[in-house]
Amino acid sequence: MSQSMRRRAVLTFLTIAVVGLCSSGAHTRGLRQASGGGAKYKVVNACSLLPLAEVKKLAPWQPHLDPYAKGEEAALGSYGSSCEYPTVGIQVMAFNRSTIDALRKAGPIESVGGVGDEAYVRNNRGHFAELVARVGPHLLTVQLSIDSNKPFEATKPSLIAIGKAFAAKLP
Repeated sequence: MSQSMRRRAVLTFLTIAVVGLCSSGAHTRGLRQASGGGAKYKVVNACSLLPLAEVKKLAPWQPHLDPYAKGEEAALGSYGSSCEYPTVGIQVMAFNRSTIDALRKAGPIESVGGVGDEAYVRNNRGHFAELVARVGPHLLTVQLSIDSNKPFEATKPSLIAIGKAFAAKLP
């Protein structure tokens, strides 16, 4: 299975998990409300945050993929959106503390600074470098393909740079 197919499978799983978590009434109310005062969460279209050329600079892909690299937007229920590029996937949704708690329980994560209010990175089995960050009322996730010739540690700076760029554009 190619890295692109694995990333899509992981993102599909994450999307199903998020939508599944959102199906309970109490949890749905929590996701729809921003961090204060019960305001309804305003969905941000992930693909609208950065121009394609800037994404390619941060997460380069092979030139033969350019005709297919348009940034594919997909809704995450009514709670967020995702955007797929050849080497990176982005999700922006309503922040919910349980997502970060679940990430901590899933395995080792590393706290990183400079991306939103709090951010964590992890190596997902050598296939993807992942970043999860709280940016105000938003949860930002970034899944960056790990080049087979590079270790996770070599991919981490690019992952964090992508997270910073997207986080900076969130309202």
